[in-house]
Amino acid sequence: MEGLTVQAQEVRREYKRQYRRKNRDRINRQQREWRENNSGKVKEYQNRYWEKKAKNPRASWEYYGINKKRLDVLWEIVKSGKYADMVFSAACAAHEKAAGHILLSVKEGLSYEYLEYHEKLGRCTLKSRINYTYVSRC
Repeated sequence: MEGLTVQAQEVRREYKRQYRRKNRDRINRQQREWRENNSGKVKEYQNRYWEKKAKNPRASWEYYGINKKRLDVLWEIVKSGKYADMVFSAACAAHEKAAGHILLSVKEGLSYEYLEYHEKLGRCTLKSRINYTYVSRC
């Protein structure tokens, strides 16, 4: 949704939410019919998904040089809000467009799967493997 103002993005998201609510039955029926008529494609897509997952396992914090003790200290610093400006600038330095997602990931301890799309922040511009690389820079 690049190019739209934050206000326009929110209006667009709300429109899509209302459209989905209003047309839920029709949309679900169309999706069911498509899956029934394209069972080969569904299996192909599922196989591709799991093969990709197997080739790219998620790296741990240790992979990026952060041990459990250091991780706990960093989480406490972020959650305290004492260094909020520094944490925010570190997230912006890591990746300006995804800074909000990075902060949520660290503050709430949420994985990328929960942050790939956030109601207020929109779609995250980072892939999951890359996300942890940026978070570790903070």
